[in-house]
Amino acid sequence: MKGILVYNAQGVKRNDWYINKLKNGFKPLNVDLQLVVIDNDDLPLNNIPDFAIVRVIAPNINKRLEDNGVRVFNNYLTSGIANDKWQTYLMCRKLGIPVLDTRSGSECSSISNYPCIVKSIDGCGGKEVFMANNSTEYGQIAHSFKQLNKRFIIQRPCSEQGKDMRLYMLGGQVVASILRHNPNNFKSNYSLGGNAQKAVPTDYQIEIAAKIYKYLKCDYVGVDFIIDNGKWVLNEIEDVVGARMLYANTDIDIAEEYVRYIIFSMLNK
Repeated sequence: MKGILVYNAQGVKRNDWYINKLKNGFKPLNVDLQLVVIDNDDLPLNNIPDFAIVRVIAPNINKRLEDNGVRVFNNYLTSGIANDKWQTYLMCRKLGIPVLDTRSGSECSSISNYPCIVKSIDGCGGKEVFMANNSTEYGQIAHSFKQLNKRFIIQRPCSEQGKDMRLYMLGGQVVASILRHNPNNFKSNYSLGGNAQKAVPTDYQIEIAAKIYKYLKCDYVGVDFIIDNGKWVLNEIEDVVGARMLYANTDIDIAEEYVRYIIFSMLNK
């Protein structure tokens, strides 16, 4: 059995330890996992692998692989929706999943209520998420996104900022959940200095995560919840979900679990 692990050059530098854990996990199973480093979302397919683990945000790559009969972790549907915050919102509305009031920046002619949160549709790690406290700030943020030809969404802030919970899902099962909190920033991201600790998900969160799995048939994702007026609501779905919080706060070896899951999936497809 042959597989490929798809990263870009920046991702390889940041995740060499995780890459090695995956490669070493497959070795005893006589599975050849080759690292493929892409540039500008261009994936050469000279030899078609049996499966692909895609660790870049590039839904077109997931689709191209699937079109060539490759089993892709995660699939194209997951990549397309999870990496587009507007599509995530539309999915939530369709499935009846509570989510913050959201508007598409391309369809929004004016903003009447401030502050508001402005996000690029494809940003990750909290890097393209901004708080606009007035029309001037909003205009500057919107202009910068438009200059970069980036689509964006506008949301009202949740009532309890700087706190969220991520549920790690593998094959539809919640393997762990981490509560993140940043008292100094409205963004709770671990990579931006947020505190993290293991937590117990609520039955409601597990129910919502199950709805998402049933619709997307995702393999390994993070499902992020925020608190609004005392209730958990969905914030985002992470397709290329990181593992640092898991290794820092639990004894779960998610790379080892992922390898076992992939082998099981390939043997039972």
